[in-house]
Amino acid sequence: METLIIIIKIILIGVGTGFFSVAMEADKEDLPINALLASICYGTYIYILSLSDNMMIATLIATLLVSFLAIYLTRKRQKPLQIYLVAGIIPLLPGLNILKMVLGFVYQDYTAILVNANLTIQILFAIVMSIIIASSITTMLKKIKIRI
Repeated sequence: METLIIIIKIILIGVGTGFFSVAMEADKEDLPINALLASICYGTYIYILSLSDNMMIATLIATLLVSFLAIYLTRKRQKPLQIYLVAGIIPLLPGLNILKMVLGFVYQDYTAILVNANLTIQILFAIVMSIIIASSITTMLKKIKIRI
């Protein structure tokens, strides 16, 4: 039963990201690709999280995978990287932690503010580092003439 719930979450995240891509003014042919990228990202995140129980490693690996896929799609389809990358990493953004941090401000719970701010910064750092790593690796491979 739990596996079915995870599969439904992955599908719904893909559909939701597809709708978000409409707001980003992506082309019609890019909407299913963006939905698939988001589903792959969240599915990878859940799988790595089940193996390691470390949210930062799961975020790092899922973003790294989606970054490589977005770079590949950018080169093959001759579209801007943002169309694929932003849509792909949306499921990993720490919106719930930011909400908990704001609620900490409202209820003057300074422990909740610090804990959620720290976690938000760590997650965002993992996402940024993954994108930098993927971009650096593909640039180095391009310079030494390995075609991907």
